[in-house]
Amino acid sequence: MSPNPYPLFVISSNDQPEQIKIRAGMLIRLYLQDKKTFIALAVVNHLKALLSFPGFIVDMQQRCALRRLTAHWRYLSMLENKY
Repeated sequence: MSPNPYPLFVISSNDQPEQIKIRAGMLIRLYLQDKKTFIALAVVNHLKALLSFPGFIVDMQQRCALRRLTAHWRYLSMLENKY
């Protein structure tokens, strides 16, 4: 079975930033229920996709906060699942 069994984990080129933001929130809630590495990596990918949209986040403080949040989720993805 694929490590990404749901379309929620995939980002297509047609997705709008608002859709990606909503899915990132859903993934974060999913991770709180089931702490898996591939979910944390999906959160990282969604946050990086949000940062890549020009003009979506214009405030530098918000962009920096989103970068820190991306780093936080990247660190979570490195943790082994020993729960």
